[in-house]
Amino acid sequence: MLVKNISAKITPEIEEQAQQHLKDLKALFPFLTDLPPIERMRMAKLSRRYVDFVDRSLFHARANPQYVPPYLDSQEFTSDVELKNSLHRIYAEANALAGKLKDTILAVESEAYSSARIFYKSVQTAAKEGTEGAQQVAQDLAYNYKKKRPVKTDSQENKPEPVKSS
Repeated sequence: MLVKNISAKITPEIEEQAQQHLKDLKALFPFLTDLPPIERMRMAKLSRRYVDFVDRSLFHARANPQYVPPYLDSQEFTSDVELKNSLHRIYAEANALAGKLKDTILAVESEAYSSARIFYKSVQTAAKEGTEGAQQVAQDLAYNYKKKRPVKTDSQENKPEPVKSS
């Protein structure tokens, strides 16, 4: 399915409101953290396979307190599981919004790129016809179309050309 042309405007006021809402949202969760990569690697991770294990463990710990060791803080365990569940629900909504933002950005960028290419072709035509100023614009935009050639190394420069057999 092709996306139809997205024609919308975000006023500076609306953009500022959205940014403020995001800041307010961050402020609601002052405990959010950025883990360093090494800590992320070392940390025990809760894969899908063990989500049910954690939830059921909490259920059984509440139902069978005689098995809860004295060094396990039951209140903290309960709090962690409830926080995990809340954050997952919030994350699902935020992730859905992020996905829509990403897709919309892709669609709008595609539209803008198509328009830029149409403009570039028009400027090239004007430059070929000798229209004043068009050559300078075309040269400026042509920079983005220059093909990048691999840099030759010394060993490549000294190699003889292959002999063509007839």
